[in-house]
Amino acid sequence: MKMSELSTRMAAVFATAFLVMAITAWPIHAHAQVEADKLTIAFVPRSLGNPIFLDAFEAAQKKAYELNVCLEWVAPFDFDLDGQIEIIENLIRRGVDGIIASVNDEEVVEQVIQKAIDQGIAFATFDADCPSSGRLFHIGIDNYGAGVAIGTALVDVIKDRQLDQQVLDTMIMTGYREALNLEERIRGFTAATQDEVNLNIRDILENYDTVEKAIILLEDYVKNNPDIDVIFFVGGWPFYVPAEALPNFQRWAQKGGIAVGIDLFYDALLLQKEGLIQYLIGQDMASMGSVGLELLVNYLRFGDVPPEFVETGLEHADAANLDRLLEIHKPWLVK
Repeated sequence: MKMSELSTRMAAVFATAFLVMAITAWPIHAHAQVEADKLTIAFVPRSLGNPIFLDAFEAAQKKAYELNVCLEWVAPFDFDLDGQIEIIENLIRRGVDGIIASVNDEEVVEQVIQKAIDQGIAFATFDADCPSSGRLFHIGIDNYGAGVAIGTALVDVIKDRQLDQQVLDTMIMTGYREALNLEERIRGFTAATQDEVNLNIRDILENYDTVEKAIILLEDYVKNNPDIDVIFFVGGWPFYVPAEALPNFQRWAQKGGIAVGIDLFYDALLLQKEGLIQYLIGQDMASMGSVGLELLVNYLRFGDVPPEFVETGLEHADAANLDRLLEIHKPWLVK
């Protein structure tokens, strides 16, 4: 599949998904205009262009209906720090009741979170945290623990292939090096593998949290570096397309390349089924959406102070449970 065709396909998938989001979200927002005292909670994911957040949106939307809350879901299409800051600033000016955001741990983010808190807006984080900002709570996975888990799984794959005595050239693909959650995953991965197998981390690629860029980077990299032995995907950015859209990566895997990654969803499981990925670990985005919203609402309505960190669990995918997971996880396009 050519990149132009890939872009068209991805655009269609995302457009359909977000059209559904817009249509289904509208009644909640419209109804909120009638009830002036209804809480307005804004979710600010890192981007709208990354479908990994769709489960969080769907679960938060259902919970918002149950709790009689006006839910807003706003973000730049591709991750853009300045764009995200501008969105949060606009929410502050409008005086929403609460904000739950997935953010980078940077000084400018701390400042805008503090500004929201100073103006009486309850602020929490999900997925990616900014712990020194004063936010009320964070809900997400133990990112270091997830890195340890995927590193341990990789060690098992390498030992099963009897490659643990060899030096294995390794590439790591991440979003931003400044993102605390992603750096913690890398740190855990390194800790789990360093005394067990011989990984030579040759390159760390940044895809700037963009799905299409991740696919292009991956295809170019394995084409120009066919001798790389292992790839660790810190997130699932390039996994939203079928195997035929990743011909270079497919050939690399068929020749013995080992790939493991964090993020587990239907399209990624299909790639794993076809042998392009050996092990996946998933995070519970649905709980981040529904539980995160409920905790913030309970704080605003009843003064219930949540734990500072609310940990959601990890899901593992290997050959033993792959078929069962494919029955559980459905394509986002048909939701």
